[in-house]
Amino acid sequence: MTPYMTKFSRYLRQFTSDIRGNVTMVVAFSVIPIVAAVGGGLDFANIQAARAKLQDAVDAGAIAGTLDSSATPTQTTRAAAAKKAFCGNIKDSGGLQNGFCSAKSIDTLATASATLSASTSNNIMTVTYAATARVPTYLLGLVGIDTVDIDAVAKSGVSTSTAEVAFVLDNTGSMSSNSKMTYLKSSLDAVLASLLDSTGKNYAKTKVALVPFDTQVSLQNVAGMINYTGNFVSVSPTYSCSGFSSGQCQIISENVTAMCGSNTSCVANNRNSTRSWTSNGISYFGVFSTSYYTSNQTYRYYGNTYNYTYIAYRQVVYRVNGSTLTLNSTNSNGDYYTYQAYYSAPNNYSRYNGSVTYATPTAGGYSSGSTTVIKDNNTITSNDDLLGVGTNNWTGCVIDRTQSFDVTADAPVSSNASTLYPAAKCATNSLLPIMPLTLDIAAARTYAAGMTPAGNTNVTIGVQWGMEVLSSTAPFVEGSAFTDKSVQKYMVILTDGINTQNRWTTNNGQINARLALACANAKTLGITLFTVRVEQGDSSTLQTCASQTSYYYNLSNADQLPVTMAKIMKAIRKVRLTE
Repeated sequence: MTPYMTKFSRYLRQFTSDIRGNVTMVVAFSVIPIVAAVGGGLDFANIQAARAKLQDAVDAGAIAGTLDSSATPTQTTRAAAAKKAFCGNIKDSGGLQNGFCSAKSIDTLATASATLSASTSNNIMTVTYAATARVPTYLLGLVGIDTVDIDAVAKSGVSTSTAEVAFVLDNTGSMSSNSKMTYLKSSLDAVLASLLDSTGKNYAKTKVALVPFDTQVSLQNVAGMINYTGNFVSVSPTYSCSGFSSGQCQIISENVTAMCGSNTSCVANNRNSTRSWTSNGISYFGVFSTSYYTSNQTYRYYGNTYNYTYIAYRQVVYRVNGSTLTLNSTNSNGDYYTYQAYYSAPNNYSRYNGSVTYATPTAGGYSSGSTTVIKDNNTITSNDDLLGVGTNNWTGCVIDRTQSFDVTADAPVSSNASTLYPAAKCATNSLLPIMPLTLDIAAARTYAAGMTPAGNTNVTIGVQWGMEVLSSTAPFVEGSAFTDKSVQKYMVILTDGINTQNRWTTNNGQINARLALACANAKTLGITLFTVRVEQGDSSTLQTCASQTSYYYNLSNADQLPVTMAKIMKAIRKVRLTE
């Protein structure tokens, strides 16, 4: 019995012990039920208020347990998250000490405690949070009721079983500053881990895809991907020369095309090839290669040392005598020939002073309004700069499709060249290839850890390929059809820079216009777009790109990424109270 009730009872006993009149006795016995009845009403209101507060607390706990943002959520971490929310809802600095919360709470819930359980069925994980409390009474103690037990239960369900999520991620050079790439990888790993249950299983069967981008996107295992057949276009480069003879210019072109033939070694690097021929009854065998040397290299030729940059074509000719190959001169290092000097002894090695220009939409490189690349003795950096992209030497990078297919998810059609993806020389060597939609979250976490920043920014191509990986048509076929309304599709677009470069231009406004069209088309397909701007970027364009205002996140620092990514995943996972 409470101290208050003890004092009240003492006064009541004194009153009823007075024997100065029968009226007093009658009144005394009448007071007890009257006081109990009136007090019971007050206690009942107090108990109902406590029960409502307890229900609010378990509701908050159930949702918090479901949305546990730990890197690898477990029953223990979910229970801890639920407890924190529960205790936060009943705290009262002026109240009584609550043993479960190890903090002061409102008086009526000083004995409150709760437990969490979780189960998964039909791809829906349900968290159940149940609480009990013993509420003290005030006047009901007169009739022997000192406390009343109350309880509350809440169930929170979360389902992403029909979700497909494409993470379109800026991998440009600026992401290396201020630890942006570090925060991106850690926060992405955390949200991917939240899709796994305590046993490491993708309990909701959520599919995820990764689309790293700079001015290009990259595709893996190009040669082995059957779905790519017919979807990409490569064009043999057209060369023109300045300062070279026609024969010397032809050499560079032939080394890219006809000279390789089926020679696997030549196909691998496009630097060397061989040719056999007969002249005046004598058989010859030649080894051909393009060469370059820069000013920081030393090349010794006929006893002289040269330190300069030049483009050269080397042909070593052997005379065939039966099964023996002999040099066409006594020079043990072979003979150096120009293209015209097949059958005559060389006068001397010739330095080629000139420039080579090749124009092709698949040769790689960007400039305003054109993909023409000009290389000369001062700008050549490797033999690869002399090579275009053909079927045999493509390593998987693509640039924007012909407009207006550069902003749509339309499948490539071999009979319509505008729909095909232009194969390109990779602008950087570090761009991680696209990872198609997968249920293997563990593999996606490992893969994302390999992202490396380099290159310039073209968000449009990232969004366009985000649509591709979410589609059910080639070149990626892992997604459900856009017409399947039972599947929710999401795209998370993250960038830290303004659009600086696409296939046609470096004009920011023009590139933003293409991005706006790509975002609009994605929304039309039913894709929900989240956009994240980290420190820098086209804020107006990105805000418009998001499916709703609250889905645009403008971050001033990279250390805000973990919380932001968790918020996005929370919205995607659609948490709701089921009971």
